[in-house]
Amino acid sequence: MNYSHFKNLWPWLVEAKYLWLALSVNAFALIISLRPGTSEPAIRLAGLVLQVLGIATVAWGISETRALFGRPPLVQKAKDWLGRFPLRRRDVVVGLTGVSASTSLGNVRGFGTHGPGPIPTVESRLDALEKNVTSMHERISATQKELDEGIQKSAAALKTEEAVRQQEDAAIRQKLEATGTGGVHISAIGASWLFVGVILSTAAPELATLLQ
Repeated sequence: MNYSHFKNLWPWLVEAKYLWLALSVNAFALIISLRPGTSEPAIRLAGLVLQVLGIATVAWGISETRALFGRPPLVQKAKDWLGRFPLRRRDVVVGLTGVSASTSLGNVRGFGTHGPGPIPTVESRLDALEKNVTSMHERISATQKELDEGIQKSAAALKTEEAVRQQEDAAIRQKLEATGTGGVHISAIGASWLFVGVILSTAAPELATLLQ
C-alpha cells in the first residue's frame, strides 16, 4: 500500500456513485426508522418517502433520455406550454426583413482562330493551321486540367461526407444503446428505494412492536 493506491481509490469509488446513492438513502431511512422506540407512523412515513423517491426516479430517467436527444427539460417544456396560454396578454413584436438578391455568373470562355490572311498562300495556311492546332491543344489541356481538379474535389467531398456520415451513424448507435440500457442504473436505484419503502410501510406495525 502506497500513495498511488490511495490516489486511485477515489476514482474507483466514483465509478459506483449510483450504487452509493441507493445504499446511502436506504441506510439513512433504515437508521432513522428502526431506532429503538420508533413509532409506527414514523416507520410508515419513512417507507412513504422512499416510495416517492423511487417513483421520482422515473422522471429522472425521462429527463436524461430527453437530454440525450437534445430535447429541453420537462420544466422548460412546461414553462413554454404555460407561456402559450390563450388568455394571456402578449406584446406584439413586428419585425421587418429586407429582401436581398444576388446574381452569380458562370464561367465564360472564349477562343479565336488564326486565319491565313487576306491573301492566303501555302505558307500562311500552314502557319495558321499550326497555330490553330497549338491553340486547340492548349484548350484541351486546360479542359483536362479542370476535369481532373473537379474529379479530385468530388472525391474529397465524397470522403468527407462518408466520414461525417460514419460519425453520425456512430453517434446514433450510441444514443440508441444509451436509450436502451443507459437508464438501467436509474431504474435499479428506484427499484431498491421502492423495495425498502414498501417493506417499511407494509410491516410498520410489526416493526414498531419489535422496537418498543
